[in-house]
Amino acid sequence: MSNEGVIEQSTAGLMQLVAAGEELIGYIYPHTPLELFMAHGLIPSLIRTLPQVPSGFEASLQTFACSYIRNLYSQRTSNQMPPLTGILFPSNTCDSLQNLGDIWRVRFPEDRVFRLTYPVTRNIIDDSTQRYLAEELRLLSESLTTIFERPFLKESYNRGISLVREFREGAKFLYSARVVNPKIISYSDVAQLVRVFLTTPTAAAASAITEAANSVKKMVTDLGIFENVESVMTALVNRDFENVQLPENLDAPRVVVAGGMIEPQALGTLIKDIPDIPESVITLDLLSFGFKSVFTPPLDESEDPFMEMAKSLLAAPGEPTQEGLKHRMIFLKDLLTNLSIHGLLICEQSFCDPDQFEAPSIERAASEVGIKTTRIPIDPELSDKARIEVRIQSFLETLTER
Repeated sequence: MSNEGVIEQSTAGLMQLVAAGEELIGYIYPHTPLELFMAHGLIPSLIRTLPQVPSGFEASLQTFACSYIRNLYSQRTSNQMPPLTGILFPSNTCDSLQNLGDIWRVRFPEDRVFRLTYPVTRNIIDDSTQRYLAEELRLLSESLTTIFERPFLKESYNRGISLVREFREGAKFLYSARVVNPKIISYSDVAQLVRVFLTTPTAAAASAITEAANSVKKMVTDLGIFENVESVMTALVNRDFENVQLPENLDAPRVVVAGGMIEPQALGTLIKDIPDIPESVITLDLLSFGFKSVFTPPLDESEDPFMEMAKSLLAAPGEPTQEGLKHRMIFLKDLLTNLSIHGLLICEQSFCDPDQFEAPSIERAASEVGIKTTRIPIDPELSDKARIEVRIQSFLETLTER
């Protein structure tokens, strides 16, 4: 299915939820506590960029606003967003996102705008950081109770935990199976399943991922590589690759895609459209709405809800920031070395300062372990699609030659 087709499917799913009387609350940042919204009887829906929406509004946005921010703002001004009862903006993530929330409040005063402030040192997990974020989550919960008159219900919270856990367990297995054999299920199919759940996190969306994972489990069992897949999944969860076992005679080349808030489905479609390049060259992505959303740790129902959500968010794979850079680069080098990777595509959201900060470090880390890289600037509209395709094709051809 094309990227546009998936968008239409997600939009149709949202409209069905609204028609059924559900209230949607939009979120932008990948590390958002979905279970918290579900505990209040709300449906969290990831607000994504739309390729058919032109960016603009230079008179309304700061000069440092990236293409991602401009696309989101354009969606709202042109009334192309789904009917949301509220929208959550993050603080302490990047200047563009934080300022967009401020502008949104002024430009659209009729919208219910919420904000969740993350700790500055969010990649360092200690008691004080956890307590800080837990208190921020508690305050957000109180705001939801007051504004929507929907209290935090433990039963709804537990159902949310179960639903998100089902999604992540199935998606983690699919990701890990593709590392062992990228042909077992296409990258676009996995990206589509993840996208649909994050946009419409329903039981049906979670079941679709579970069914796909069960089908893949049967295939890898028949191929005799089930233990290989489990060893990869354990390594990715624990970020320890000491016991990874890959089968011999892996297809080549094997490519990892690194980056931030790049749309995985759009990337998969982009690769698929390049002549003579199989989509299976993508072995793994490390993107915000892919790997980083999937490999966020699960919650424990028996512990304090707000502390559990804080611990999970803080332990999730980190976004491009100076804090935690060293640990992310160590993880990257271990991953590239132990998963037999040949090349690294570094995707950068156009004019995104965090992405451009991280990219040189990723290049250097890959070079230190002998992995060839290329940097691909991408905007949500894929306005320079032909040039991007040529650059990716040339890069993959050099890997094939090697």
